[in-house]
Amino acid sequence: MIEAMAGACVFLAAWCWWKGLRAVIRGRLSRAWPTTHGVILAARVVKKRNSKGREVWRHDLEYSYSVAGETFRRSRVRFGVPNAFLWLAPSDPSFQRFRRGARVPVHHSPSRPSVSALESGVSPFAYLTLACGAVSAWMGWRLLTLPG
Repeated sequence: MIEAMAGACVFLAAWCWWKGLRAVIRGRLSRAWPTTHGVILAARVVKKRNSKGREVWRHDLEYSYSVAGETFRRSRVRFGVPNAFLWLAPSDPSFQRFRRGARVPVHHSPSRPSVSALESGVSPFAYLTLACGAVSAWMGWRLLTLPG
């Protein structure tokens, strides 16, 4: 039983590290990627109240762009944070910029144009993912080294 729990921890650590490292690498590389013109196809603002009772918003959007005659549809705003976790203050300028029909610059990978984001760089959330992987790996190791 303990070996299965340790294995699950190690699997979770590997998954977190893979997702986190990929986001960090792509986010850092995206600063030098070419941009193309894109169009916001669908834009919806999801609202909720945070733990302090303040209203926070997040984007639920889809954009399209073309590279070398091929058209892509994506939803990533920035590398390292799922859009579902990207809660912002209502005053954030992105809510004016990311409206349906708006033309937006899209950063895309020169070697894989299907990989893109509306904002270059990496979110600090990616580093949290890496830290979660480290904690999970430590837990797996501790389970395997328990006496008895």
